[in-house]
Amino acid sequence: MKPTFFSALSALVLLAFAGHTFMAETRLPPARTGALYVSSYGGDKVTVYDSTGAYLRDIEHDDLSGTRGIVFGPNDRIYVASQSNDQILAFGIDEQFITSFTHAELDGPTGMAISPAGELYVGSFNNDQVVVFDLEGNYLRSFTGGTLNGTNCVAFDSHGNIYVSSALNALIMKFDPDEQFVTSFTGGNLLSPMSIARDVNDLLYISGGSSNNIVVFDTTGAVQGTITHTDLSAPQGIAFDDRGHLFSTSFSKHLIVEFDADRNYVRTITEGGLQVPRSVAFQPLPTATSAERAEQLLAGFVLHPTFPNPFRDESTIRYTVPAGERHLSIELFDLQGRRIATLFNGTAPAGEQEAVWDGLDARGQRVPPGIYVVRLQTGEAFISRKMVRL
Repeated sequence: MKPTFFSALSALVLLAFAGHTFMAETRLPPARTGALYVSSYGGDKVTVYDSTGAYLRDIEHDDLSGTRGIVFGPNDRIYVASQSNDQILAFGIDEQFITSFTHAELDGPTGMAISPAGELYVGSFNNDQVVVFDLEGNYLRSFTGGTLNGTNCVAFDSHGNIYVSSALNALIMKFDPDEQFVTSFTGGNLLSPMSIARDVNDLLYISGGSSNNIVVFDTTGAVQGTITHTDLSAPQGIAFDDRGHLFSTSFSKHLIVEFDADRNYVRTITEGGLQVPRSVAFQPLPTATSAERAEQLLAGFVLHPTFPNPFRDESTIRYTVPAGERHLSIELFDLQGRRIATLFNGTAPAGEQEAVWDGLDARGQRVPPGIYVVRLQTGEAFISRKMVRL
């Protein structure tokens, strides 16, 4: 079994005893975005627009056939899935072709995502699984689970859980960070789920290719709302820009629809000669350092010293939330970085709040005496403190 999502961070977590702030290794919409890249499935190309939506150019290659997923790697490569010939093509940030790769397990590559560990997860539509490569194109492993049927897209939440759209039975499959199946869900009249995009509040936006809508779920699978528009017919790809605006493609109308941060319709982009547009991705631009981003995200948050500490039976964890409702989690970890319990995971109002830990783990078993870490996380950033149970 591969390491858990947090095991690589355990040493970092243990340095956070004094209330220090850190950035968690998660994937979010880029803090700064540049050009918009759209796969033109029927045109075997990638069409590029500037940040205002103006058409710029096309990226073409002889091996692009049935262009699907697009993802930007941390290694300054652009990965493009070619569904009709089972290839993944890698381009440089200058859009020059570098290499292509495949594997016998990859059959009809669709949507892609890069994991917190820096691995490329590819939906394999025809054999109902997810295929994992390293960023050099070396095959690592494959997995499936539940009733996965017609794999279309892959996404991660802030805890490293994996979500896979199952187009042929209108379900979303949830896997834990170890790639073990957890549950499946649907709702909002979702049919033929295609792309999955996560926003900064850990909400999942899933396009319904046959239901002509985008359904918003939380990470438990509960429906939080839907988005529709007359131009959004057979929606496919979804991506957020740095303003929080949402962009989605229309498979049947050959266009792009933009919504603002409140999910109100803004405009329709028809330029560029799109032919059956599928995936969309914004080029991430350089931004502040991790420390600077953590400071910005955590401005106004305070994780107070726990009391009593050390404790025997229970200890109170007080924390302050800045103005406005904020999504956050309060979790407990052991010294190996394993999550012991979740005390809160949701939207918290402004002001001083508290949670009480009774020394029990998620199964209701009392943990042994020792040192534990309480962590407040919002977005990618977290504050943590040490707790000692006697």
